[in-house]
Amino acid sequence: MGFEKDASEIIRMLEANGLYAECPCCGKPIVLGKAGLFYLDDFTPQAEQLYKQRLQSLEERRKQICAQRKKISQTSEAGARAINIGFILERLAPSMKEFHFEHNDCRGLFDPIDYIIFEGLSRKGKVSKIVFVDIKTGEGRLTPKQRAIRLLVESQQVAFDTYRTEPEG
Repeated sequence: MGFEKDASEIIRMLEANGLYAECPCCGKPIVLGKAGLFYLDDFTPQAEQLYKQRLQSLEERRKQICAQRKKISQTSEAGARAINIGFILERLAPSMKEFHFEHNDCRGLFDPIDYIIFEGLSRKGKVSKIVFVDIKTGEGRLTPKQRAIRLLVESQQVAFDTYRTEPEG
């Protein structure tokens, strides 16, 4: 209690004697009698009001952050579900009736492109066309790597090569 009494006396003396202080930010003089000085939580009415406003503002911000975190969590969960459903649909696509390629002509790679279709192979025994297919769900888009592959195919930068190994011995 002694410190509070001493502090209150010092504040009253500073205010009563018309003393000035220099603002550390702008260097302008401040009349200490009008500065609203206080010690610890013994606020002036004006400081008490400002303190309560700041506490309320902090509480509102805390609620906003909590709501944003919840929304991020929900969005992440929804995104993860969509991706998992997308992975499942990629594998099932050749068996769906809307898939317009013969499922026996499909060979799955799944990364970076889902399928290579050897059109005509299973029914005619002869490949008439090779098609690169990527399965997308919802608003899924090609990745940069997939776009690069598409560009190479469109510009006919596709080749065939044979790798031979020599038997040991």
